[in-house]
Amino acid sequence: MRCPQCGALTQEDQWNCGSCRINLYWATHHYGSLAGIRTGQGLASRPATPQFLLSVHRNAMEEREASGGRIESRVRQIARRAMPPEG
Repeated sequence: MRCPQCGALTQEDQWNCGSCRINLYWATHHYGSLAGIRTGQGLASRPATPQFLLSVHRNAMEEREASGGRIESRVRQIARRAMPPEG
């Protein structure tokens, strides 16, 4: 799947885009509306992801890989079970 915000290829089981960090579930359902609002306000339709968020995410993923893989947190596991299936 491609990220609605930046167009980066993402895996189907990812919660956030690995490139721009937008929440993919939210973006696939609401990104067009947000882009329209931002454009109407004279802003860029795609906001830049703050560098500190990219850095924190990269560090967290590296830490998880070092401890045995990209393991989801309990919060994400519970949320994934509660989310309706896409499609």
